[in-house]
Amino acid sequence: MEIVFQLLLDALLLAGFYSMLSSGFSLMWGVTGIINLAYGSFVLLGAYLLYTLYLSGVGLLTAFFIVLAVGLLSGAVLEMFFFNKLMNYEPFTLLVLTFGLDILLTNFLNLLFKADIRSLSVKGLEASLLLGDFIVPYNKLLVFLLSSLVISALQFYLKFSWTGKAIRAISADPVGAQLCGINPKRIYTVSTSLATALAMTSGGFYAFLQGFTPFDSESITLRAFFVCVVGGLGSTHGLLAGSFILASSEVFSGFYLGEGWKTAVSLLILVFFLIFRPRGLIGIKYA
Repeated sequence: MEIVFQLLLDALLLAGFYSMLSSGFSLMWGVTGIINLAYGSFVLLGAYLLYTLYLSGVGLLTAFFIVLAVGLLSGAVLEMFFFNKLMNYEPFTLLVLTFGLDILLTNFLNLLFKADIRSLSVKGLEASLLLGDFIVPYNKLLVFLLSSLVISALQFYLKFSWTGKAIRAISADPVGAQLCGINPKRIYTVSTSLATALAMTSGGFYAFLQGFTPFDSESITLRAFFVCVVGGLGSTHGLLAGSFILASSEVFSGFYLGEGWKTAVSLLILVFFLIFRPRGLIGIKYA
């Protein structure tokens, strides 16, 4: 029975990271309607940028702020010069654009860093905390706490700031929001900028947890998509629920069935929700 509780603890810590990982994907999809297939590449871009800055002697906190700033700027450039130009086209056009962007970024990272597995080792985070019979790695605990802090700050921003309220208004009713004087193009730019910054920052967390290569983008995007579909768009509680379901499926299937079954089990759960509960557990029901 102890092993079950240890696995649940591992799933909880991993779920905290997955909620952070998926927050930008959910925000961009929910507000702009764009399913960003290049999302995983931006996560990896953040991981490699933090990795390079840290190895160059830049302080960890400063490196994270640089990654955040680059993410905000990259998102704004993407929206203004690419996504905004194609907003009136078929959704498939935007899918093709993000798919091409994913290929471009993947090959760009491969050109710079090769396919070697990189990992970020920080002194003091390689040990584990013992809580009775349970083991809590310091790196997973730190990522969980930081992810919780970021998600809480994002929720506060969306709930209480004027821009956050405008983002929620555009997401719920774009026409009604425009009638109230909200500029949708500006909100789309802010949302994409914020979503990209969240992606790249979560990439820094990703570098703490495991090794990474330029070709991890597909699995990262799939995880973010899973969380949004299973948890549902437009709800922080849905984001957290989807993250815990994904983390639990990976942890338990990996332990009892083997690592090779993790993706298969997650895909089965994803297909089940797409067929029987397409709006997710706590998502907004669209007409």
